Amino acid sequence: MTKTPAVVTLAGPGEGLLAPLLDGTALAVRVPGFVAPTAADHMAGQLAAHPSLSVYRNTPELVRVGLSHYETHDADGTTNGGALLDYLSAAEQAMEEIRVCCAPYEPPLDRLWKALDDGYGLERAQIEGTPMFAGVCRVFPEGSELLPHNDSLLRDAPGLPLGRELDGQLAANIYLRVPDRGGELQLWDLRPDEAQLADWRAPESSYGADRQLVPPPVCELPVGTGDLVIVDATRLHAVSRQERGTRIGLSCFLGVRRGRPLVYWS
Repeated sequence: MTKTPAVVTLAGPGEGLLAPLLDGTALAVRVPGFVAPTAADHMAGQLAAHPSLSVYRNTPELVRVGLSHYETHDADGTTNGGALLDYLSAAEQAMEEIRVCCAPYEPPLDRLWKALDDGYGLERAQIEGTPMFAGVCRVFPEGSELLPHNDSLLRDAPGLPLGRELDGQLAANIYLRVPDRGGELQLWDLRPDEAQLADWRAPESSYGADRQLVPPPVCELPVGTGDLVIVDATRLHAVSRQERGTRIGLSCFLGVRRGRPLVYWS
């Protein structure tokens, strides 16, 4: 059990937004109402109707607009060269199409990135000089869930120099639509190593742990429409089953490098 607050709620994304995560005094920070309800509903509707909406290449229970870097790996963890080329070549167009879906409202991730740049410095992550995609829209259909897992660019892409530069990895999520029941964000104060993750691996899952094998979460956070939540992605986290309704959100990773600007990607 964590001895510090699991979630710190802030009034806005100003200076100090990431402080509770960077100093280890929280598992997540939350900014309620980061996107106004009318704007969030409009964006969710536009994104849910986007013609490129399709299942993840290696996690077919979820769908998305925009490719995730995670999709550039095959089941054995090796990089798929064709998938990586698709990911990089589609990045600029996908980011622009997501911005168009947000119009006439300000794209919420652009607003977040500006606040982070003002407060910490921010750079878009690159692979061999080519900017990575950032700002994936993820759709959790009714009945879907995200199993307990943690995120590590170094693990996912061991050959990528950026992974070795990171001192921490955060995940930012902006919720445009939330289910009527279920879909809570679940947080653990645990950073399992690779051996523990392998022991916990759920049958037939390429990424997640068996819920029966992990301890109960420290926190189950019922997120609201328009909320911004940033978590320490290196700790175990999950999303409970969408019991009634759909969850639609925008997300990206934030890489922490001591003494250098943050980097962002999806």
